[in-house]
Amino acid sequence: MRLALPAYLASHLAATPDLSNLNKAIRLEPSNAEYPEMLGRSLALSGENLNDAIANYRTAVRLNPYVAWYWLDLAGAYQMAGRTSEQERSVERAVEADPTTPHVAWEAANFFLIQGDQERALSSFRVVLANDPEAVDSALQLCWRATGDANQILDRALPRRADLYLSFLRLLISKQEVAAAENVWNHLIALNQEFPTKLAFPYFRFLIEKQEVAAAQTAWQQLAGVNRSLQPYLPSRENLVVNGGFEENVLNGGFDWSYESNPHAALAIDTSEFYNGTRSLSVAFDGQNPADAGILQFVVVKPLTEYEFSAESRTEDIESASGPRFAIVDAYTNASFVLTDDLLGTNPWRLQQARFQTGPNTDLVLLKIVRQPAGALIRGKLWIDDLRLVEK
Repeated sequence: MRLALPAYLASHLAATPDLSNLNKAIRLEPSNAEYPEMLGRSLALSGENLNDAIANYRTAVRLNPYVAWYWLDLAGAYQMAGRTSEQERSVERAVEADPTTPHVAWEAANFFLIQGDQERALSSFRVVLANDPEAVDSALQLCWRATGDANQILDRALPRRADLYLSFLRLLISKQEVAAAENVWNHLIALNQEFPTKLAFPYFRFLIEKQEVAAAQTAWQQLAGVNRSLQPYLPSRENLVVNGGFEENVLNGGFDWSYESNPHAALAIDTSEFYNGTRSLSVAFDGQNPADAGILQFVVVKPLTEYEFSAESRTEDIESASGPRFAIVDAYTNASFVLTDDLLGTNPWRLQQARFQTGPNTDLVLLKIVRQPAGALIRGKLWIDDLRLVEK
């Protein structure tokens, strides 16, 4: 009981951590590192006596050198005192005491960044990236700002995980860094770790916006190599349109169909009405004036090459001065290659066909369902199936 009394009294005093109580707690229990740590923090925060704060922190780390936070507090005090070399050693001891805790690694990484030591900063950020999902974006921002070098970050900071590579890829897309993004994408594919396909869609949109069509085409093939479920979504010589019969789930991105929700042109997969296979796409117009059906697909083509387009369509009670049409246009110039007759009234399945030649610089076209001219009210239902585009 006598042995426990000083510890109890010290703890009671430290519960009200003013300078007097903390000094008494230290005298009562001089082997407890917590009390000089608390006293050092109080002195540092008050700014009254930085040297005394450092002395108390030093006592704390001498009594218990295995608490990283004590070393970081000492490093902070050394920083305020302008004692850089001692600050560096304290940061190093913090990392030695706790090499895997993200917060410790974060503090160390930022110190090394300030000192211009990129290698050790990236090594510390690697711990953060591996263990703290909430800090990933901030850590990558700092890594990129410090180096501007994707290879350094890949080699030294990024654990070999697809989710982290994708986070880095998103950052590079936001920075409009085409070459670096392609580099990270190739490293991501080399991991051979499957990840949700939709997480790659921002990269495809980025490449298409930057007119990097060949890179987008290659990336789609690479992704299908990692994720075998994408194999049915690869274009072929027999049909450049992906999922032209809507037999596969619509991915809403990449080189499959993309769509936008529009209550006035409601899209649905129909398993009871189809021309071929077991499914078709239906578009229900509710009497308003949507400009198009809200669904499109990017298709890679060759310049100055002849193609044949075909599609099956069925209509039911379509009333409008401007019915839906199949259209194919240059994805970048909007030059029109195909615009079929508009679809009106009630008709059984019937074939729509058109031949065209691409322009001298055309390498990507958009296939979509439009209304031209737009603006007129439209009501009724359209089904489409078996869309094809073949090089002739």
